Amino acid sequence: MQFFSITISGAVSGAIYALLAIGLVLSHSTSRIFNFGHAATAFAAAYLYHQFHVALGWNKWLTLLVIVALFAPLMGWAWDRLVFRRLADAEESTKIVAGVGVLIVVPAFVLLVCAILRDALGIPFQDVAEVYQVPGVLPAQQHQIAAGLVLSNNQLVALGASVLLFVTMWAFLRFTPLGLHMRTAVDSPVLARLRGINTGRVSTLSWVISFFLAAVAGVLAAPFPGPFGLVNDNYTLALFVATTAAVVAGLRSVPLAFLAGLLIGAVRNIVVAYVNADHLGAFGAWAAKVYGLTASVPYAVLFIALILLGHDRRRRKAGTAATAAKPSPDYRDDLSPFKKALPWIIKSAVVLVPALFLANGIWRQLFIYGFALGIILLSFTIVTGLGGMVSLAQGAFATAAGLTVGLLLANGWHYVPATVVGVLVAAALGALTALPALRLSGLSLTFATLALALLATNVLFKMEWFSNGTAGWSVPRPRFGPIDLADDRVLLIVVFLVVLLLVRMANNLTDSAAGRAMIAVRTAEPAASASAVSPPVTKLLIFVISAAVAGLGGVLAVTVYGTILNTANPPQATFLWLAIVVIVGVRSPGGAIEAGIISAVLPWIMAHGFDLGPISWGGTSNDLIPQVLFGLGAIQLAAQPNGLLATQSMAARHRRDRKRAKLAAQAAAQTVAQAAAQAAAQAAAQAPAQAAPPASPEPAIEVGEPAAPVGSFPAAGRSPGLLELHGVHAAYGEVEVLHGIDLTVREGAILALLGANGSGKTTLCATIAGLVPVTSGRIVFDGEDITALDTLRRVERGLVLVPESRGVFPSITVDENLSIWLPSKADRAKVYEQFESLARRAGQPAGNLSGGEQQMLSLAPFLVRRPRLLISDEPSLGLAQLVTAEIMAAFQRLQQEGTTVVLVEEKARDVLTVADQVGALQTGHLRWVSERADVDEQRVAAAYLGMSAVVH
Repeated sequence: MQFFSITISGAVSGAIYALLAIGLVLSHSTSRIFNFGHAATAFAAAYLYHQFHVALGWNKWLTLLVIVALFAPLMGWAWDRLVFRRLADAEESTKIVAGVGVLIVVPAFVLLVCAILRDALGIPFQDVAEVYQVPGVLPAQQHQIAAGLVLSNNQLVALGASVLLFVTMWAFLRFTPLGLHMRTAVDSPVLARLRGINTGRVSTLSWVISFFLAAVAGVLAAPFPGPFGLVNDNYTLALFVATTAAVVAGLRSVPLAFLAGLLIGAVRNIVVAYVNADHLGAFGAWAAKVYGLTASVPYAVLFIALILLGHDRRRRKAGTAATAAKPSPDYRDDLSPFKKALPWIIKSAVVLVPALFLANGIWRQLFIYGFALGIILLSFTIVTGLGGMVSLAQGAFATAAGLTVGLLLANGWHYVPATVVGVLVAAALGALTALPALRLSGLSLTFATLALALLATNVLFKMEWFSNGTAGWSVPRPRFGPIDLADDRVLLIVVFLVVLLLVRMANNLTDSAAGRAMIAVRTAEPAASASAVSPPVTKLLIFVISAAVAGLGGVLAVTVYGTILNTANPPQATFLWLAIVVIVGVRSPGGAIEAGIISAVLPWIMAHGFDLGPISWGGTSNDLIPQVLFGLGAIQLAAQPNGLLATQSMAARHRRDRKRAKLAAQAAAQTVAQAAAQAAAQAAAQAPAQAAPPASPEPAIEVGEPAAPVGSFPAAGRSPGLLELHGVHAAYGEVEVLHGIDLTVREGAILALLGANGSGKTTLCATIAGLVPVTSGRIVFDGEDITALDTLRRVERGLVLVPESRGVFPSITVDENLSIWLPSKADRAKVYEQFESLARRAGQPAGNLSGGEQQMLSLAPFLVRRPRLLISDEPSLGLAQLVTAEIMAAFQRLQQEGTTVVLVEEKARDVLTVADQVGALQTGHLRWVSERADVDEQRVAAAYLGMSAVVH
């Protein structure tokens, strides 16, 4: 019974973790953004519930309704509209920092507003430091459930409400159209848009529900002062535990997330109760003495779950991008080396001159610490800016190096060898952290580094022999002959020289063979492997170098103030560091140093003010204002995802380009004027004028069909074009893929567009469907210019794309796939009459179908509810010949019913049997379009081999 009682009481905390985990799964699965600020919403809801109900005396049910059903959903809607929706295509680091912005700004803003209202208007809001016990929604009362099992009303409400909400969410997702749309957005947001689902509305709904669940979790958790209460840090730690449950669920499954949350809470209680000498003998006695070991079980589970479950088994589909975050353009590549360095020279002088000659000891140490912190942040430039991996373990590397130096100095070592060993220890931890990077990527890797950082902080750094307990280690400044680092000015110069050396090394690393290998692995890992670059070795090198740099920065940071504690640089601090360096510019080594100076100096200015003669400010004692400003800065990434430095460089480059263009235009006009004047003078001097000989005609170029421009069919009796492309250019970033496509598709015809792999077929399909924006040119559908319309609006007009590699949602059933386009059961019955194999497997997940059955499923809805224009990308990919013939017959049935069809194929044989028109694409150019009767095998082969002339 004791075991049962411990398990149930642990499940109470697990119920809170489960609700948080469900919200994390919902928001991430539909937006691809992990909200690290999720727990901040829970704290804000708990805090406001207490203030309104207890301090202001509101009715508890009214308060609950306002907080949970109004405040939280509105906040979810606002965050989605203002921040998260704009970051859909941003880099992972930018998305994480936006979540960190929520983590910082929401609690600080709520506390700040309540404090202002209390001080300015006398509203009796309570100080959270004075609140120990928050009342629950039911009166405090104990219930004996069974022998040895006593639960309070608060515990029963937490368990019951979490189960009820889970069942409600499961039923909503399983049985409602909106729930189905949310599940399709989890499977494939792009395909969902192609099927007419408003993924923006789905994303907003998921954020609203996510914030609602966080608010409920906060109100339910507040009555438990130990693990939760009204302490913001407790909710942040709860977020880390809930993250474990979400990862176990693959960030996709709501039921698994809920069960994992309950189990983690129960297992945590069981470990605390049974890992001791009474139950596990000597091992239990040792484990009980290791402070933080039992409490860190969720973090170990998180790491193990990531290794076992987090491997990305998805393979790249043809025609999809193989790139991760692409390097941003160098907007200063037109400047000379001196002009590139000039801004940093000026900034360095602005810092060094006052620090050396004008500042007092406090300010001078702040600048030294800022440079040391800049070195730590420089490690983010290497691992994230260059390597494209987001690590949350940089603070742990810095602390490990500092503790190692303190330990060795206490045992008689000299400062220099102790520093070398400290840096090596940090590098070794970096190599250990890199092991998950060999298997994981993206957000999974970020979670793995967070788990290791939490384990190091809660276990390794709490070991008495390593950290000297709560007293920490003393790190006195050394003396090297006449160079005495005890002098702040000397230490400032030495640290600044180290900064210059490391920045130079970081810049050289980018241009070195190792740096190019890092960029290659970051941009396209499969291509890098094919080019004899080893991704595992490269990732290992990135982590080792970044960890060593962070370790050196950590040693210099503790040298400034002379002591190192085991609580230094917790994971929460790493969140802040990542935020500030990304805000400034994570890809710039100089930007990392600038971010370090800002991080060290700005809090001091906010707290103590400044005095610059005629300009002075006394500062503010309210530490919430800097947090709000800092959080808002992180949120600004929605508008400036590349950071402030890149934005400034881009604006300066545009100004220079406009100036050059203006000067070039003036020079050209002057040249034309001079040439005209000279021609007039020569004409006046020659009398009589001699007739110029007739110009010889240019040789004609045979292009196959000179009588008509490509894609047009002017002959009498031809149907007008349903789809028209006029000079369409399209690009991925700065890489143009389509180069001026002109095409007219006759209504009621089947057009086959052929081309080899890499010819631009998939990009053309995506551009017509609205997935890839048109950089120039126009797309006209049924007489309407749809160039500016999004995918959803094009689907509403009857333009549908079946994408490459099967247009089905694999995790939902066959019948649910059909119901997205065919909500009527009668319509779905018509599909089953035509495709008996689909009828037999109507209740099975579509991912379990064969390739041919999946292709049938992707086309079948349109045979019943026919679009105006159907585009199918690679319909025969991976199919047997008999299945391909059946698919082609389906296209012919569509045509007979009045649907215009565009088949985009690499293999010509199959589509030529059904096509009325045939066109050839090559390297983003449309080579020709002709009637099927005018196309033979030799012409098709010539187009594939690039032997046909470009006609535009």
